[in-house]
Amino acid sequence: MRRLYLKIALFLLPFFLVWLALEVFDRQVPNNYSYKDQQLQKVAPDVQTLIMGDSHAFYGINPAYFKDPTFNLSNISQSLLTDELLLEKHISNLPALKTVFINISYFTLSAKDNALESNWRKYFYHHNMGITAPSISFWNPQRYSMALIQRFDKSMALVQKYHENYTIVNATPLGYGMQDASYIVKDKDAISFVIANKHEDNSLDFKRNTARLQRIIALCKKYEVAVVLLEMPVYPTYYNLLDTEKKEKIKSVLTSLSGVNDTVFYLDLSTDTLFEKQDLRDADHLTNSGAKKCSEYLNAYLKDVVHLKIDK
Repeated sequence: MRRLYLKIALFLLPFFLVWLALEVFDRQVPNNYSYKDQQLQKVAPDVQTLIMGDSHAFYGINPAYFKDPTFNLSNISQSLLTDELLLEKHISNLPALKTVFINISYFTLSAKDNALESNWRKYFYHHNMGITAPSISFWNPQRYSMALIQRFDKSMALVQKYHENYTIVNATPLGYGMQDASYIVKDKDAISFVIANKHEDNSLDFKRNTARLQRIIALCKKYEVAVVLLEMPVYPTYYNLLDTEKKEKIKSVLTSLSGVNDTVFYLDLSTDTLFEKQDLRDADHLTNSGAKKCSEYLNAYLKDVVHLKIDK
């Protein structure tokens, strides 16, 4: 029996060593989540504008083009649930905060809390940003081990990336998502069909996320912080492929929320003629130059609309 146990132990040893190596890697090497958390803490006393939302904001709004100190706390597939949890954690430690931009995408209001696209990401927020989604079970091993969060091939891809670049972070010190020419899709019309289909969940149930937005607005009001509900620019083909009824309901909900008080604003840039086709790198993300254009526009919007109305 002892020999059997020894054989089992020897068989499992390589798996244990691989797990241990990945666990050390994940805990020691900064990623976008841990890096953003650390950077926000550094600049927290001065931040006046906070950007929240998903990849559309992460790659589309660059704090470098804002006059007032701004930080981008958005991330890939970041949900309203995560926005709410992050805001609850940080808002009391942001004494200079005046405005929060919340990016609302086509799928944001109908998204379920445990959507497959972002379900595994909640464990990175748990480990690296100190927020725990209600759905994270006490018994789930991913709550305790970072090496178990992603598939093995994805973990090894990160190790390879670190080996080549000495970092796996692709955010600037102010939280903007860095990108290069390799991100630009040649056939944006073709990719628009793919992404529009991917984003369609065939749901008009906005109850849960509308209530979440109402709580975010109430929290910001408590701290005398303005909220801008923002729809980012998208490629025309992609926009036209989206369900008209759903688009109209999104606008109706956001318009209604912006009427709650004079510190809530709704800005729809989804079809704004300021943005041209070359400003998009794919169906729904801006290029670096498009992000600069958008950021400069939002900076002016803060001065000419938001601050002007609040300061009256």
